[in-house]
Amino acid sequence: MENEVSTTSLNILASLREPLNIFEVEDYFNRALDELDIEEPLYEECAKCYIRYLLIQIVDDNNKAMNLAYEIYEVIREHFTNEELDKWFEISEMIDDYRYGDNIKNLTKDFIITIIVDLAKKQLSNKFLLN
Repeated sequence: MENEVSTTSLNILASLREPLNIFEVEDYFNRALDELDIEEPLYEECAKCYIRYLLIQIVDDNNKAMNLAYEIYEVIREHFTNEELDKWFEISEMIDDYRYGDNIKNLTKDFIITIIVDLAKKQLSNKFLLN
């Protein structure tokens, strides 16, 4: 649409609002791909876009930072080995220790959120997520 390309399914897909039905989204996505005669993106490309979306959500609303950090961790733990993304492993450990562990380091929620938001801002400017 940004490139002034439009199809019926693409227009419907772009107009969908949360809460989204994954089956409806997938159906219109596949239709739009077919109508535009383009190939489905690779999983890694989709994962990078989703991580970027989550990073933007973290920066936009710090209250969601800890939960969204877990979502990022879920995406990267099996699919990426980039050192920048490995930091999300460390953050998930901090969150677990704060929420469920002994919290030996006396971590605070505000401290963890600050680390998450700072990392999100840094990674939004990272070329890894833009390639």
